[in-house]
Amino acid sequence: MRAVLGAALAVALLVLTGCSSDDPEQPSAEQSQAAAVAWSPCDGLTADAVAELVGEPVNEVDGSADQPRCTFTPQRKGGAAYDLSYLWFDGGLDAALTAMGAAGSQLEPIDVPGADAARIVVDARGDDGMLVTGFVQTGGLVQSVNAVQLAPYDEQAVVAATKALLGELAAKAPDSP
Repeated sequence: MRAVLGAALAVALLVLTGCSSDDPEQPSAEQSQAAAVAWSPCDGLTADAVAELVGEPVNEVDGSADQPRCTFTPQRKGGAAYDLSYLWFDGGLDAALTAMGAAGSQLEPIDVPGADAARIVVDARGDDGMLVTGFVQTGGLVQSVNAVQLAPYDEQAVVAATKALLGELAAKAPDSP
């Protein structure tokens, strides 16, 4: 099951990357303050806002212009960490995951206000920790949240926090790249 889950996530990222647009003629979104890139999911978020969503204090890590990131790390030992990313592409999230067959079907559809589609998968690994990955699509933008917390973890809290972040990403999503 875990091998299939890992393969599902890897294939999902490859499928979405293969669908992304590299057209340099596309209009640019407002310049990102996060890491001097055109746009980042961190643009509409602050550590305080994310802390309110996830229920614990976090630090924001934006990376650099060469290696942009949008990560929120726990301020307390043992807290959950959240890494956010995005892809612009012409296809739909549901269609891409459906085309993957059994692997894509492991990502469960969820309702996220303002989203065209959203999916989530949870992999709780007992004494090791847990992983949660969620995708949210608005128009041609798919954003993802990868959450991880080592044991002991609160599965319900991390899943709820991931869903809250997906909702915030959908609400703050730009219309175009």
